[in-house]
Amino acid sequence: MNVSHIIKRHVEENPGKTAIIFGDRRISYAELDNLIARTADGLLKIGLERGDVLSLFLPSLPELIIGYLGTVRAGLTVNVVNAMLREQEVAYILKDCQTRAVLVDDSRLPIIEAVRPDLDSLEKIILLGDTGKDRYPSFDSVLAQESDRFDPVETKGSDLCHLMYTSGTTGWPKGVMATHLNIWHNCTQFGRVHFTPDDITMVATPIFHCWGLINGTFGTLSRGGTVITVERFYPEQALDTIERLRPTVFQGVPPMYNLFLKQPGLAERDISSVIFCLSAATKMPENLIRQIEERLNWRYAEAWGLTESSCVGTTVPYTETRIGSCGRGMDDAQIKVVDDAGNTLPPGEQGELCVKGTCVTNGYLNKPEATAEVFDPDGWFHAGDIAYMDEDGYAYIVDRKKDMINVGGEKVFPSEVEDMMLIHPKIRDLVIVGIPDELKGEAPKAFIQLNEGEQSNLEEIRAFCKPRMAPYKVPVAVEFVDEIPRSAAGKALRRLLREREWGK
Repeated sequence: MNVSHIIKRHVEENPGKTAIIFGDRRISYAELDNLIARTADGLLKIGLERGDVLSLFLPSLPELIIGYLGTVRAGLTVNVVNAMLREQEVAYILKDCQTRAVLVDDSRLPIIEAVRPDLDSLEKIILLGDTGKDRYPSFDSVLAQESDRFDPVETKGSDLCHLMYTSGTTGWPKGVMATHLNIWHNCTQFGRVHFTPDDITMVATPIFHCWGLINGTFGTLSRGGTVITVERFYPEQALDTIERLRPTVFQGVPPMYNLFLKQPGLAERDISSVIFCLSAATKMPENLIRQIEERLNWRYAEAWGLTESSCVGTTVPYTETRIGSCGRGMDDAQIKVVDDAGNTLPPGEQGELCVKGTCVTNGYLNKPEATAEVFDPDGWFHAGDIAYMDEDGYAYIVDRKKDMINVGGEKVFPSEVEDMMLIHPKIRDLVIVGIPDELKGEAPKAFIQLNEGEQSNLEEIRAFCKPRMAPYKVPVAVEFVDEIPRSAAGKALRRLLREREWGK
Protein backbone atom coordinates (compact mmCIF):
# COMPACT_ATOMS: atom_id res chain seq x y z
CA MET A 1 0.00 0.00 0.00
CA ASN A 2 1.31 3.42 -0.99
CA VAL A 3 -0.68 6.65 -0.76
CA SER A 4 0.65 7.82 -4.13
CA HIS A 5 -1.35 5.02 -5.78
CA ILE A 6 -4.72 6.57 -4.94
CA ILE A 7 -4.69 7.89 -8.53
CA LYS A 8 -3.49 4.65 -10.18
CA ARG A 9 -6.87 3.50 -11.50
CA HIS A 10 -7.71 6.92 -12.90
CA VAL A 11 -4.33 7.18 -14.63
CA GLU A 12 -5.08 3.89 -16.39
CA GLU A 13 -8.74 4.56 -17.20
CA ASN A 14 -8.78 8.30 -17.89
CA PRO A 15 -5.20 9.52 -18.35
CA GLY A 16 -6.08 12.72 -20.22
CA LYS A 17 -8.56 14.00 -17.65
CA THR A 18 -7.55 17.12 -15.73
CA ALA A 19 -6.51 16.26 -12.17
CA ILE A 20 -5.31 19.68 -10.97
CA ILE A 21 -6.11 23.25 -12.00
CA PHE A 22 -3.88 26.04 -10.73
CA GLY A 23 -4.38 29.42 -12.36
CA ASP A 24 -3.94 28.85 -16.09
CA ARG A 25 -2.11 25.57 -15.50
CA ARG A 26 -3.75 22.19 -16.13
CA ILE A 27 -2.22 18.88 -15.02
CA SER A 28 -3.76 15.65 -16.34
CA TYR A 29 -3.82 12.39 -14.41
CA ALA A 30 -1.14 10.95 -16.71
CA GLU A 31 1.08 14.02 -16.27
CA LEU A 32 0.55 13.99 -12.50
CA ASP A 33 1.55 10.34 -12.26
CA ASN A 34 4.61 11.00 -14.41
CA LEU A 35 5.69 13.91 -12.22
CA ILE A 36 5.21 11.81 -9.08
CA ALA A 37 7.34 8.98 -10.51
CA ARG A 38 10.06 11.39 -11.67
CA THR A 39 10.10 13.03 -8.24
CA ALA A 40 10.43 9.67 -6.51
CA ASP A 41 13.18 8.46 -8.83
CA GLY A 42 15.04 11.77 -8.65
CA LEU A 43 14.99 11.91 -4.86
CA LEU A 44 16.52 8.43 -4.61
CA LYS A 45 19.15 9.25 -7.24
CA ILE A 46 20.36 12.32 -5.33
CA GLY A 47 21.11 10.07 -2.38
CA LEU A 48 18.01 9.95 -0.19
CA GLU A 49 17.19 6.52 1.23
CA ARG A 50 14.11 4.73 2.39
CA GLY A 51 13.01 6.02 5.79
CA ASP A 52 14.68 9.42 5.42
CA VAL A 53 12.55 12.47 6.17
CA LEU A 54 12.05 15.10 3.46
CA SER A 55 10.36 18.35 4.49
CA LEU A 56 8.12 20.38 2.20
CA PHE A 57 8.18 24.09 3.08
CA LEU A 58 5.94 25.42 0.34
CA PRO A 59 2.75 27.45 -0.13
CA SER A 60 -0.35 25.89 -1.70
CA LEU A 61 1.14 25.03 -5.09
CA PRO A 62 0.79 21.91 -7.27
CA GLU A 63 4.43 21.12 -6.41
CA LEU A 64 3.38 20.50 -2.84
CA ILE A 65 0.99 17.79 -4.03
CA ILE A 66 3.61 16.37 -6.41
CA GLY A 67 6.33 16.60 -3.79
CA TYR A 68 4.23 14.81 -1.17
CA LEU A 69 3.18 11.94 -3.42
CA GLY A 70 6.63 11.61 -5.00
CA THR A 71 8.30 11.48 -1.60
CA VAL A 72 6.08 8.71 -0.29
CA ARG A 73 6.33 6.77 -3.57
CA ALA A 74 10.08 6.74 -3.01
CA GLY A 75 9.55 5.16 0.40
CA LEU A 76 10.58 8.32 2.22
CA THR A 77 8.67 10.01 5.03
CA VAL A 78 7.27 13.41 4.15
CA ASN A 79 7.12 16.26 6.65
CA VAL A 80 4.71 19.01 5.58
CA VAL A 81 5.68 22.32 7.19
CA ASN A 82 3.14 25.10 7.63
CA ALA A 83 4.17 27.74 5.09
CA MET A 84 3.25 30.53 7.53
CA LEU A 85 5.83 29.57 10.18
CA ARG A 86 8.89 31.64 11.03
CA GLU A 87 12.50 30.79 11.89
CA GLN A 88 12.18 29.55 15.47
CA GLU A 89 9.19 27.33 14.70
CA VAL A 90 10.71 25.92 11.51
CA ALA A 91 14.01 25.19 13.25
CA TYR A 92 12.25 23.29 16.02
CA ILE A 93 10.25 21.13 13.59
CA LEU A 94 13.11 20.28 11.25
CA LYS A 95 15.35 19.39 14.18
CA ASP A 96 12.68 17.33 15.91
CA CYS A 97 12.02 15.17 12.84
CA GLN A 98 15.71 15.00 11.86
CA THR A 99 14.91 15.97 8.30
CA ARG A 100 17.57 15.10 5.75
CA ALA A 101 16.26 17.26 2.89
CA VAL A 102 13.90 20.15 2.36
CA LEU A 103 12.05 21.33 -0.74
CA VAL A 104 11.51 25.07 -0.42
CA ASP A 105 10.45 27.98 -2.61
CA ASP A 106 12.56 31.08 -3.09
CA SER A 107 10.58 33.29 -0.69
CA ARG A 108 11.10 30.86 2.23
CA LEU A 109 14.71 29.99 1.43
CA PRO A 110 16.10 32.70 3.76
CA ILE A 111 14.39 30.99 6.70
CA ILE A 112 15.99 27.66 5.82
CA GLU A 113 19.38 29.30 5.35
CA ALA A 114 19.07 31.02 8.72
CA VAL A 115 18.26 27.82 10.64
CA ARG A 116 20.53 25.41 8.73
CA PRO A 117 23.61 25.86 10.97
CA ASP A 118 21.66 24.34 13.88
CA LEU A 119 20.41 21.34 11.87
CA ASP A 120 23.00 18.58 11.79
CA SER A 121 20.69 16.21 9.90
CA LEU A 122 19.86 18.60 7.02
CA GLU A 123 22.07 17.70 4.05
CA LYS A 124 20.10 18.76 0.99
CA ILE A 125 18.15 21.89 0.10
CA ILE A 126 16.11 21.59 -3.09
CA LEU A 127 14.89 24.89 -4.49
CA LEU A 128 11.60 25.26 -6.33
CA GLY A 129 11.92 27.38 -9.47
CA ASP A 130 14.79 28.72 -11.52
CA THR A 131 16.14 31.51 -9.37
CA GLY A 132 19.80 31.44 -10.37
CA LYS A 133 20.94 30.20 -6.96
CA ASP A 134 23.50 27.70 -8.25
CA ARG A 135 24.51 26.50 -4.80
CA TYR A 136 21.26 24.50 -4.49
CA PRO A 137 19.84 21.89 -6.85
CA SER A 138 16.51 22.90 -8.37
CA PHE A 139 13.38 20.77 -8.25
CA ASP A 140 13.60 20.58 -12.06
CA SER A 141 17.07 19.07 -11.77
CA VAL A 142 15.66 16.42 -9.44
CA LEU A 143 12.94 15.63 -11.97
CA ALA A 144 15.60 15.35 -14.68
CA GLN A 145 17.28 12.51 -12.76
CA GLU A 146 14.48 10.08 -13.56
CA SER A 147 14.86 7.02 -15.76
CA ASP A 148 12.49 4.67 -17.57
CA ARG A 149 13.34 1.85 -15.18
CA PHE A 150 12.04 3.36 -11.94
CA ASP A 151 10.18 0.84 -9.80
CA PRO A 152 8.10 2.29 -6.95
CA VAL A 153 9.45 1.39 -3.52
CA GLU A 154 7.18 -1.15 -1.83
CA THR A 155 5.58 0.13 1.33
CA LYS A 156 3.17 -1.45 3.80
CA GLY A 157 0.09 0.14 5.29
CA SER A 158 1.84 0.24 8.66
CA ASP A 159 4.82 2.20 7.30
CA LEU A 160 5.18 5.84 8.32
CA CYS A 161 3.80 8.08 5.57
CA HIS A 162 3.93 11.62 6.91
CA LEU A 163 4.74 13.84 9.85
CA MET A 164 2.48 16.85 10.31
CA TYR A 165 3.02 19.11 13.26
CA THR A 166 0.14 20.40 15.33
CA SER A 167 -0.31 24.13 15.61
CA GLY A 168 1.32 24.31 19.02
CA THR A 169 -1.52 26.18 20.77
CA THR A 170 -0.21 24.67 24.02
CA GLY A 171 3.58 24.56 24.01
CA TRP A 172 5.81 23.48 21.14
CA PRO A 173 4.29 21.72 18.11
CA LYS A 174 4.04 17.94 18.16
CA GLY A 175 4.80 15.78 15.15
CA VAL A 176 1.85 13.51 14.39
CA MET A 177 2.92 10.17 12.90
CA ALA A 178 0.48 8.97 10.21
CA THR A 179 0.86 5.69 8.34
CA HIS A 180 0.07 4.92 4.71
CA LEU A 181 -3.06 3.10 5.92
CA ASN A 182 -4.16 6.13 7.97
CA ILE A 183 -3.92 8.48 5.00
CA TRP A 184 -5.15 6.06 2.31
CA HIS A 185 -8.20 5.19 4.38
CA ASN A 186 -8.99 8.77 5.38
CA CYS A 187 -8.81 10.29 1.91
CA THR A 188 -10.59 7.44 0.11
CA GLN A 189 -13.39 7.12 2.66
CA PHE A 190 -13.91 10.88 2.73
CA GLY A 191 -13.96 10.82 -1.07
CA ARG A 192 -16.63 8.10 -1.09
CA VAL A 193 -18.82 10.13 1.25
CA HIS A 194 -18.59 13.46 -0.56
CA PHE A 195 -17.21 13.29 -4.11
CA THR A 196 -17.94 11.75 -7.50
CA PRO A 197 -15.67 11.43 -10.55
CA ASP A 198 -17.58 14.32 -12.11
CA ASP A 199 -16.86 16.74 -9.29
CA ILE A 200 -14.59 19.77 -9.53
CA THR A 201 -13.55 20.62 -5.98
CA MET A 202 -12.24 24.09 -5.22
CA VAL A 203 -9.91 23.63 -2.24
CA ALA A 204 -9.65 27.14 -0.85
CA THR A 205 -8.00 26.02 2.38
CA PRO A 206 -4.20 25.72 2.57
CA ILE A 207 -2.92 22.37 1.36
CA PHE A 208 -0.04 22.49 3.83
CA HIS A 209 -2.76 21.52 6.35
CA CYS A 210 -4.28 18.05 6.38
CA TRP A 211 -7.89 19.25 5.81
CA GLY A 212 -7.02 20.80 2.47
CA LEU A 213 -4.45 18.21 1.41
CA ILE A 214 -5.67 14.83 2.65
CA ASN A 215 -9.42 15.30 2.53
CA GLY A 216 -10.03 17.96 -0.10
CA THR A 217 -7.21 17.27 -2.57
CA PHE A 218 -6.46 13.58 -2.12
CA GLY A 219 -10.12 12.80 -1.44
CA THR A 220 -11.10 14.28 -4.80
CA LEU A 221 -8.19 12.68 -6.66
CA SER A 222 -9.01 9.28 -5.17
CA ARG A 223 -12.40 9.53 -6.90
CA GLY A 224 -11.00 10.69 -10.24
CA GLY A 225 -12.33 14.23 -9.91
CA THR A 226 -10.63 17.55 -10.55
CA VAL A 227 -9.05 19.76 -7.87
CA ILE A 228 -8.75 23.54 -8.11
CA THR A 229 -5.73 24.55 -6.00
CA VAL A 230 -5.68 28.10 -4.62
CA GLU A 231 -2.38 29.56 -3.38
CA ARG A 232 -4.15 31.99 -1.05
CA PHE A 233 -7.78 32.79 -0.31
CA TYR A 234 -9.12 36.23 -1.17
CA PRO A 235 -12.93 36.38 -1.19
CA GLU A 236 -13.36 38.48 -4.32
CA GLN A 237 -10.83 36.42 -6.28
CA ALA A 238 -12.44 33.21 -5.03
CA LEU A 239 -15.82 34.36 -6.32
CA ASP A 240 -14.19 35.21 -9.67
CA THR A 241 -12.70 31.71 -9.81
CA ILE A 242 -16.04 30.08 -9.07
CA GLU A 243 -17.69 32.03 -11.88
CA ARG A 244 -14.88 31.18 -14.30
CA LEU A 245 -14.10 27.52 -13.50
CA ARG A 246 -17.55 26.38 -12.28
CA PRO A 247 -16.58 24.06 -9.41
CA THR A 248 -19.28 21.77 -8.04
CA VAL A 249 -17.86 21.64 -4.49
CA PHE A 250 -16.23 24.37 -2.40
CA GLN A 251 -14.05 23.45 0.57
CA GLY A 252 -13.29 26.10 3.16
CA VAL A 253 -13.25 27.03 6.83
CA PRO A 254 -15.73 29.25 8.72
CA PRO A 255 -13.94 32.62 8.34
CA MET A 256 -13.96 32.18 4.55
CA TYR A 257 -17.73 31.80 4.46
CA ASN A 258 -18.14 34.79 6.75
CA LEU A 259 -16.08 36.88 4.30
CA PHE A 260 -18.06 35.56 1.33
CA LEU A 261 -21.32 36.62 2.92
CA LYS A 262 -20.03 40.15 3.51
CA GLN A 263 -18.83 40.73 -0.05
CA PRO A 264 -20.57 43.62 -1.83
CA GLY A 265 -22.52 42.59 -4.92
CA LEU A 266 -22.81 38.98 -3.78
CA ALA A 267 -26.36 38.66 -5.09
CA GLU A 268 -25.17 39.49 -8.63
CA ARG A 269 -22.54 36.73 -8.64
CA ASP A 270 -23.20 33.50 -10.56
CA ILE A 271 -21.97 30.89 -8.11
CA SER A 272 -24.71 28.41 -8.93
CA SER A 273 -22.30 25.68 -10.09
CA VAL A 274 -21.48 24.85 -6.45
CA ILE A 275 -23.85 22.16 -5.23
CA PHE A 276 -22.53 21.99 -1.69
CA CYS A 277 -19.70 23.27 0.45
CA LEU A 278 -17.55 21.67 3.13
CA SER A 279 -16.20 23.11 6.35
CA ALA A 280 -13.98 21.89 9.18
CA ALA A 281 -11.01 23.02 11.33
CA THR A 282 -13.16 25.07 13.71
CA LYS A 283 -16.83 25.11 14.72
CA MET A 284 -19.15 26.73 12.17
CA PRO A 285 -21.71 29.13 13.68
CA GLU A 286 -25.24 27.93 12.98
CA ASN A 287 -26.34 31.35 11.76
CA LEU A 288 -23.59 31.23 9.14
CA ILE A 289 -24.77 27.82 7.93
CA ARG A 290 -28.27 29.17 7.47
CA GLN A 291 -26.95 32.19 5.57
CA ILE A 292 -24.85 29.92 3.34
CA GLU A 293 -27.92 27.91 2.42
CA GLU A 294 -30.18 30.94 2.01
CA ARG A 295 -27.89 33.53 0.38
CA LEU A 296 -25.28 31.43 -1.42
CA ASN A 297 -27.84 28.73 -2.20
CA TRP A 298 -25.27 26.05 -1.40
CA ARG A 299 -25.98 22.90 0.58
CA TYR A 300 -23.71 22.38 3.55
CA ALA A 301 -21.67 19.50 4.98
CA GLU A 302 -19.30 19.51 7.91
CA ALA A 303 -16.44 17.35 9.11
CA TRP A 304 -14.63 17.07 12.41
CA GLY A 305 -11.19 15.81 13.26
CA LEU A 306 -7.64 16.77 14.02
CA THR A 307 -4.21 16.06 12.62
CA GLU A 308 -4.15 13.15 15.07
CA SER A 309 -7.16 11.58 13.30
CA SER A 310 -5.68 11.78 9.78
CA CYS A 311 -7.65 14.30 9.85
CA VAL A 312 -11.38 13.47 9.60
CA GLY A 313 -13.11 11.40 12.26
CA THR A 314 -16.74 12.37 11.66
CA THR A 315 -18.76 13.58 8.68
CA VAL A 316 -21.90 12.79 6.68
CA PRO A 317 -23.07 13.70 3.14
CA TYR A 318 -24.77 17.06 2.72
CA THR A 319 -28.07 15.21 2.25
CA GLU A 320 -27.78 13.88 5.81
CA THR A 321 -26.31 16.94 7.53
CA ARG A 322 -27.95 18.20 10.70
CA ILE A 323 -27.24 21.87 11.30
CA GLY A 324 -24.97 22.25 14.30
CA SER A 325 -23.60 18.72 14.02
CA CYS A 326 -20.29 17.58 12.58
CA GLY A 327 -21.80 14.22 11.64
CA ARG A 328 -21.23 10.62 12.70
CA GLY A 329 -18.11 8.47 12.78
CA MET A 330 -16.72 8.07 9.24
CA ASP A 331 -16.51 4.46 8.05
CA ASP A 332 -15.15 2.37 10.98
CA ALA A 333 -14.60 5.36 13.30
CA GLN A 334 -16.31 5.01 16.66
CA ILE A 335 -16.99 8.10 18.75
CA LYS A 336 -17.99 8.63 22.35
CA VAL A 337 -18.29 11.46 24.86
CA VAL A 338 -16.67 11.00 28.28
CA ASP A 339 -16.55 12.88 31.57
CA ASP A 340 -13.37 13.85 33.42
CA ALA A 341 -13.16 10.36 34.94
CA GLY A 342 -13.38 8.70 31.52
CA ASN A 343 -16.95 7.46 31.92
CA THR A 344 -19.03 7.36 28.73
CA LEU A 345 -21.86 9.87 28.89
CA PRO A 346 -25.39 9.36 27.54
CA PRO A 347 -26.83 11.36 24.61
CA GLY A 348 -27.30 15.04 25.36
CA GLU A 349 -24.63 15.31 28.06
CA GLN A 350 -21.51 17.35 27.41
CA GLY A 351 -18.02 15.93 27.81
CA GLU A 352 -14.80 15.30 25.89
CA LEU A 353 -15.15 13.79 22.43
CA CYS A 354 -13.06 10.67 21.74
CA VAL A 355 -12.56 8.72 18.51
CA LYS A 356 -11.29 5.23 17.72
CA GLY A 357 -10.67 3.53 14.37
CA THR A 358 -8.41 3.44 11.33
CA CYS A 359 -8.26 7.23 11.33
CA VAL A 360 -6.36 7.35 14.64
CA THR A 361 -2.64 7.85 14.06
CA ASN A 362 0.37 6.47 15.95
CA GLY A 363 0.87 9.40 18.29
CA TYR A 364 3.58 12.03 18.54
CA LEU A 365 7.16 11.70 17.34
CA ASN A 366 9.69 11.66 20.19
CA LYS A 367 6.99 12.42 22.77
CA PRO A 368 5.83 9.23 24.51
CA GLU A 369 4.44 11.07 27.53
CA ALA A 370 2.39 13.49 25.42
CA THR A 371 1.18 10.53 23.35
CA ALA A 372 0.09 8.62 26.47
CA GLU A 373 -1.90 11.63 27.69
CA VAL A 374 -4.34 11.59 24.76
CA PHE A 375 -3.97 8.18 23.04
CA ASP A 376 -5.23 5.63 25.55
CA PRO A 377 -4.31 1.91 25.67
CA ASP A 378 -7.68 0.91 24.20
CA GLY A 379 -7.07 2.90 21.01
CA TRP A 380 -9.19 5.96 21.83
CA PHE A 381 -7.86 9.41 20.97
CA HIS A 382 -9.05 12.03 23.47
CA ALA A 383 -9.50 15.07 21.26
CA GLY A 384 -9.87 17.91 23.77
CA ASP A 385 -13.14 19.06 22.20
CA ILE A 386 -16.23 19.49 24.36
CA ALA A 387 -19.20 17.89 22.60
CA TYR A 388 -22.42 15.97 23.05
CA MET A 389 -24.14 13.32 20.94
CA ASP A 390 -27.76 12.77 19.97
CA GLU A 391 -29.65 9.48 19.95
CA ASP A 392 -28.61 8.79 16.34
CA GLY A 393 -24.87 9.10 16.97
CA TYR A 394 -24.44 12.60 15.55
CA ALA A 395 -21.82 14.67 17.40
CA TYR A 396 -22.21 18.36 18.22
CA ILE A 397 -19.05 20.32 19.04
CA VAL A 398 -19.42 22.92 21.78
CA ASP A 399 -15.85 24.26 21.94
CA ARG A 400 -12.25 23.39 22.70
CA LYS A 401 -11.83 22.24 26.29
CA LYS A 402 -8.85 24.53 26.88
CA ASP A 403 -10.74 27.58 25.53
CA MET A 404 -13.58 27.37 28.06
CA ILE A 405 -13.87 30.44 30.31
CA ASN A 406 -14.78 29.78 33.97
CA VAL A 407 -16.80 32.79 35.14
CA GLY A 408 -17.31 32.22 38.85
CA GLY A 409 -18.10 28.56 38.27
CA GLU A 410 -20.24 29.16 35.17
CA LYS A 411 -18.92 27.67 31.92
CA VAL A 412 -18.66 30.06 28.97
CA PHE A 413 -17.69 28.60 25.62
CA PRO A 414 -16.25 31.32 23.37
CA SER A 415 -17.69 29.91 20.15
CA GLU A 416 -21.22 30.14 21.54
CA VAL A 417 -20.82 33.84 22.35
CA GLU A 418 -19.15 34.46 18.98
CA ASP A 419 -22.04 32.79 17.15
CA MET A 420 -24.55 35.14 18.77
CA MET A 421 -22.42 38.24 18.18
CA LEU A 422 -21.52 37.62 14.53
CA ILE A 423 -24.98 38.68 13.41
CA HIS A 424 -24.23 42.25 14.55
CA PRO A 425 -24.28 44.27 11.30
CA LYS A 426 -21.09 46.17 12.14
CA ILE A 427 -18.97 43.13 13.06
CA ARG A 428 -16.77 41.58 10.39
CA ASP A 429 -14.91 39.12 12.61
CA LEU A 430 -14.33 38.54 16.31
CA VAL A 431 -12.86 36.27 18.95
CA ILE A 432 -13.71 35.83 22.63
CA VAL A 433 -11.06 35.04 25.26
CA GLY A 434 -11.03 34.87 29.04
CA ILE A 435 -9.30 37.66 30.94
CA PRO A 436 -8.47 37.96 34.68
CA ASP A 437 -11.31 39.08 36.94
CA GLU A 438 -10.70 39.77 40.64
CA LEU A 439 -14.19 38.72 41.70
CA LYS A 440 -15.02 35.82 39.38
CA GLY A 441 -11.59 34.59 38.38
CA GLU A 442 -12.23 35.00 34.65
CA ALA A 443 -14.50 37.05 32.43
CA PRO A 444 -15.06 37.19 28.65
CA LYS A 445 -13.44 39.86 26.51
CA ALA A 446 -14.27 40.45 22.84
CA PHE A 447 -11.66 41.32 20.23
CA ILE A 448 -13.64 42.75 17.31
CA GLN A 449 -12.81 43.61 13.73
CA LEU A 450 -15.47 45.99 12.43
CA ASN A 451 -16.62 46.33 8.86
CA GLU A 452 -14.81 49.07 6.97
CA GLY A 453 -16.00 52.54 7.90
CA GLU A 454 -17.90 51.41 11.02
CA GLN A 455 -17.43 52.58 14.60
CA SER A 456 -18.67 51.15 17.87
CA ASN A 457 -17.95 51.05 21.61
CA LEU A 458 -18.28 48.79 24.64
CA GLU A 459 -21.72 50.11 25.58
CA GLU A 460 -23.17 49.38 22.14
CA ILE A 461 -21.71 45.87 22.05
CA ARG A 462 -22.94 45.01 25.55
CA ALA A 463 -26.39 46.39 24.76
CA PHE A 464 -26.52 44.11 21.73
CA CYS A 465 -25.44 41.07 23.75
CA LYS A 466 -27.60 41.43 26.90
CA PRO A 467 -30.95 40.35 25.39
CA ARG A 468 -29.29 37.44 23.58
CA MET A 469 -27.28 35.65 26.27
CA ALA A 470 -26.92 35.01 29.98
CA PRO A 471 -25.38 37.93 31.90
CA TYR A 472 -22.16 36.05 32.70
CA LYS A 473 -21.55 35.49 28.96
CA VAL A 474 -21.72 39.18 28.04
CA PRO A 475 -18.22 40.56 27.36
CA VAL A 476 -16.98 42.83 30.12
CA ALA A 477 -14.40 44.40 27.81
CA VAL A 478 -14.04 45.05 24.09
CA GLU A 479 -10.98 45.81 22.01
CA PHE A 480 -11.34 46.87 18.39
CA VAL A 481 -8.56 45.50 16.18
CA ASP A 482 -7.58 45.82 12.54
CA GLU A 483 -7.57 42.05 12.08
CA ILE A 484 -8.29 38.95 14.13
CA PRO A 485 -5.17 36.77 14.40
CA ARG A 486 -5.91 33.44 12.74
CA SER A 487 -3.90 30.48 11.56
CA ALA A 488 -3.78 29.60 7.88
CA ALA A 489 -6.47 27.01 8.62
CA GLY A 490 -8.79 29.72 9.93
CA LYS A 491 -8.49 28.93 13.63
CA ALA A 492 -8.47 31.95 15.92
CA LEU A 493 -5.11 32.23 17.68
CA ARG A 494 -6.67 32.72 21.10
CA ARG A 495 -3.43 31.79 22.84
CA LEU A 496 -1.70 34.93 21.59
CA LEU A 497 -4.48 37.15 22.90
CA ARG A 498 -4.91 35.20 26.14
CA GLU A 499 -1.21 35.32 26.97
CA ARG A 500 -1.16 39.06 26.40
CA GLU A 501 -4.11 39.57 28.75
CA TRP A 502 -2.69 37.32 31.45
CA GLY A 503 0.84 38.74 31.13
CA LYS A 504 2.41 35.41 30.23
